[in-house]
Amino acid sequence: MEKIKGIKSVDFKIKAVGEGVVNWNGSTRLNALIKGKYVPVNNHSLPKLRGFKNQVTRTKEGGDTFESYLCAEEIDFTKTPLYISQNCIRHHLFKGENFNLQDPEVAKNMEKLLCSITGLMRGYVIPKKEYKRTSALLITDFNATEETAKNGNFEQMSTSGSKEKTKNKAGVEKSNSMFSKTTFGETEYGAYASISIEQLQFISLDDQFSRQTMEVNKENEAKEVASQISKFIQNLGGNENAEAVYHTNYVRKGSIFTNEKHGEEGILLNDDAIDVLIEQMKYLLENLSIRQAKGYMYVDSIEMDYNDSVLAKDMFRIKRNGSTEGSKKTAYAVYFEGL
Repeated sequence: MEKIKGIKSVDFKIKAVGEGVVNWNGSTRLNALIKGKYVPVNNHSLPKLRGFKNQVTRTKEGGDTFESYLCAEEIDFTKTPLYISQNCIRHHLFKGENFNLQDPEVAKNMEKLLCSITGLMRGYVIPKKEYKRTSALLITDFNATEETAKNGNFEQMSTSGSKEKTKNKAGVEKSNSMFSKTTFGETEYGAYASISIEQLQFISLDDQFSRQTMEVNKENEAKEVASQISKFIQNLGGNENAEAVYHTNYVRKGSIFTNEKHGEEGILLNDDAIDVLIEQMKYLLENLSIRQAKGYMYVDSIEMDYNDSVLAKDMFRIKRNGSTEGSKKTAYAVYFEGL
């Protein structure tokens, strides 16, 4: 079987820095020291910590073991490091394009969704119509470095009320609200991203393989959608050679059967169009920032690898510090051809 040649993925190594927590995990049940005794409380706010469990096995004086809630002061950030989830990262990467995928009007105007970075790169699912486009972008969680682990700390806080305490319905005096947080000072994160050329370049208009992006009723309508996508990408990158090409029968290279029953009606992005989208994704990653009420994060630097290797072990080679190619030297791989 002939190997498909060309750049198969464009991979990124990302370094981000910031201060404080930008991705909270909400209130967690932990033990707190109250009036000289440890009791479970539900008002401790935790950031997202990798592999964190709020219970621990303790040993009594006689040797018997029992399950107990962890104390906030006992959290080891080297074993359960801070991270920002990929869902949070994706939200902030694409928040410049506002789409409500539950809106019935979206399914009626799918060409507008396809003429966007969200539609072309991030992907989507329209459950009511079973339209979908698999995301061409793989991105990992932003994992804090070992240096960041040293900056985690426990903070006890309170919300002060009036000096004269009021009484609740039972006639008992209300106490001032006490709560605590696990917070961080300066932060540093490492992450990786990869754009699949195969998933990016082909837009299926056929439901044969359960990946129909939208439904078209006539060939002229499909050609018009391809024309709109071409114009969108040309305007995005200022490249008039960028083109989305429609064909009634795209077949993946290497397929055993190549007639019209085994191909798909669809649109294929040419090399220039892919170039524009890669550059746009690079721009979004370089300028990614998250600002919350008590923390922020921004991307400090990225490295790129135009990966054209045919070896499976070279997938994500940028993560293993292997031989990488920081600029485009060959064309992107072409996985589909019109027959």
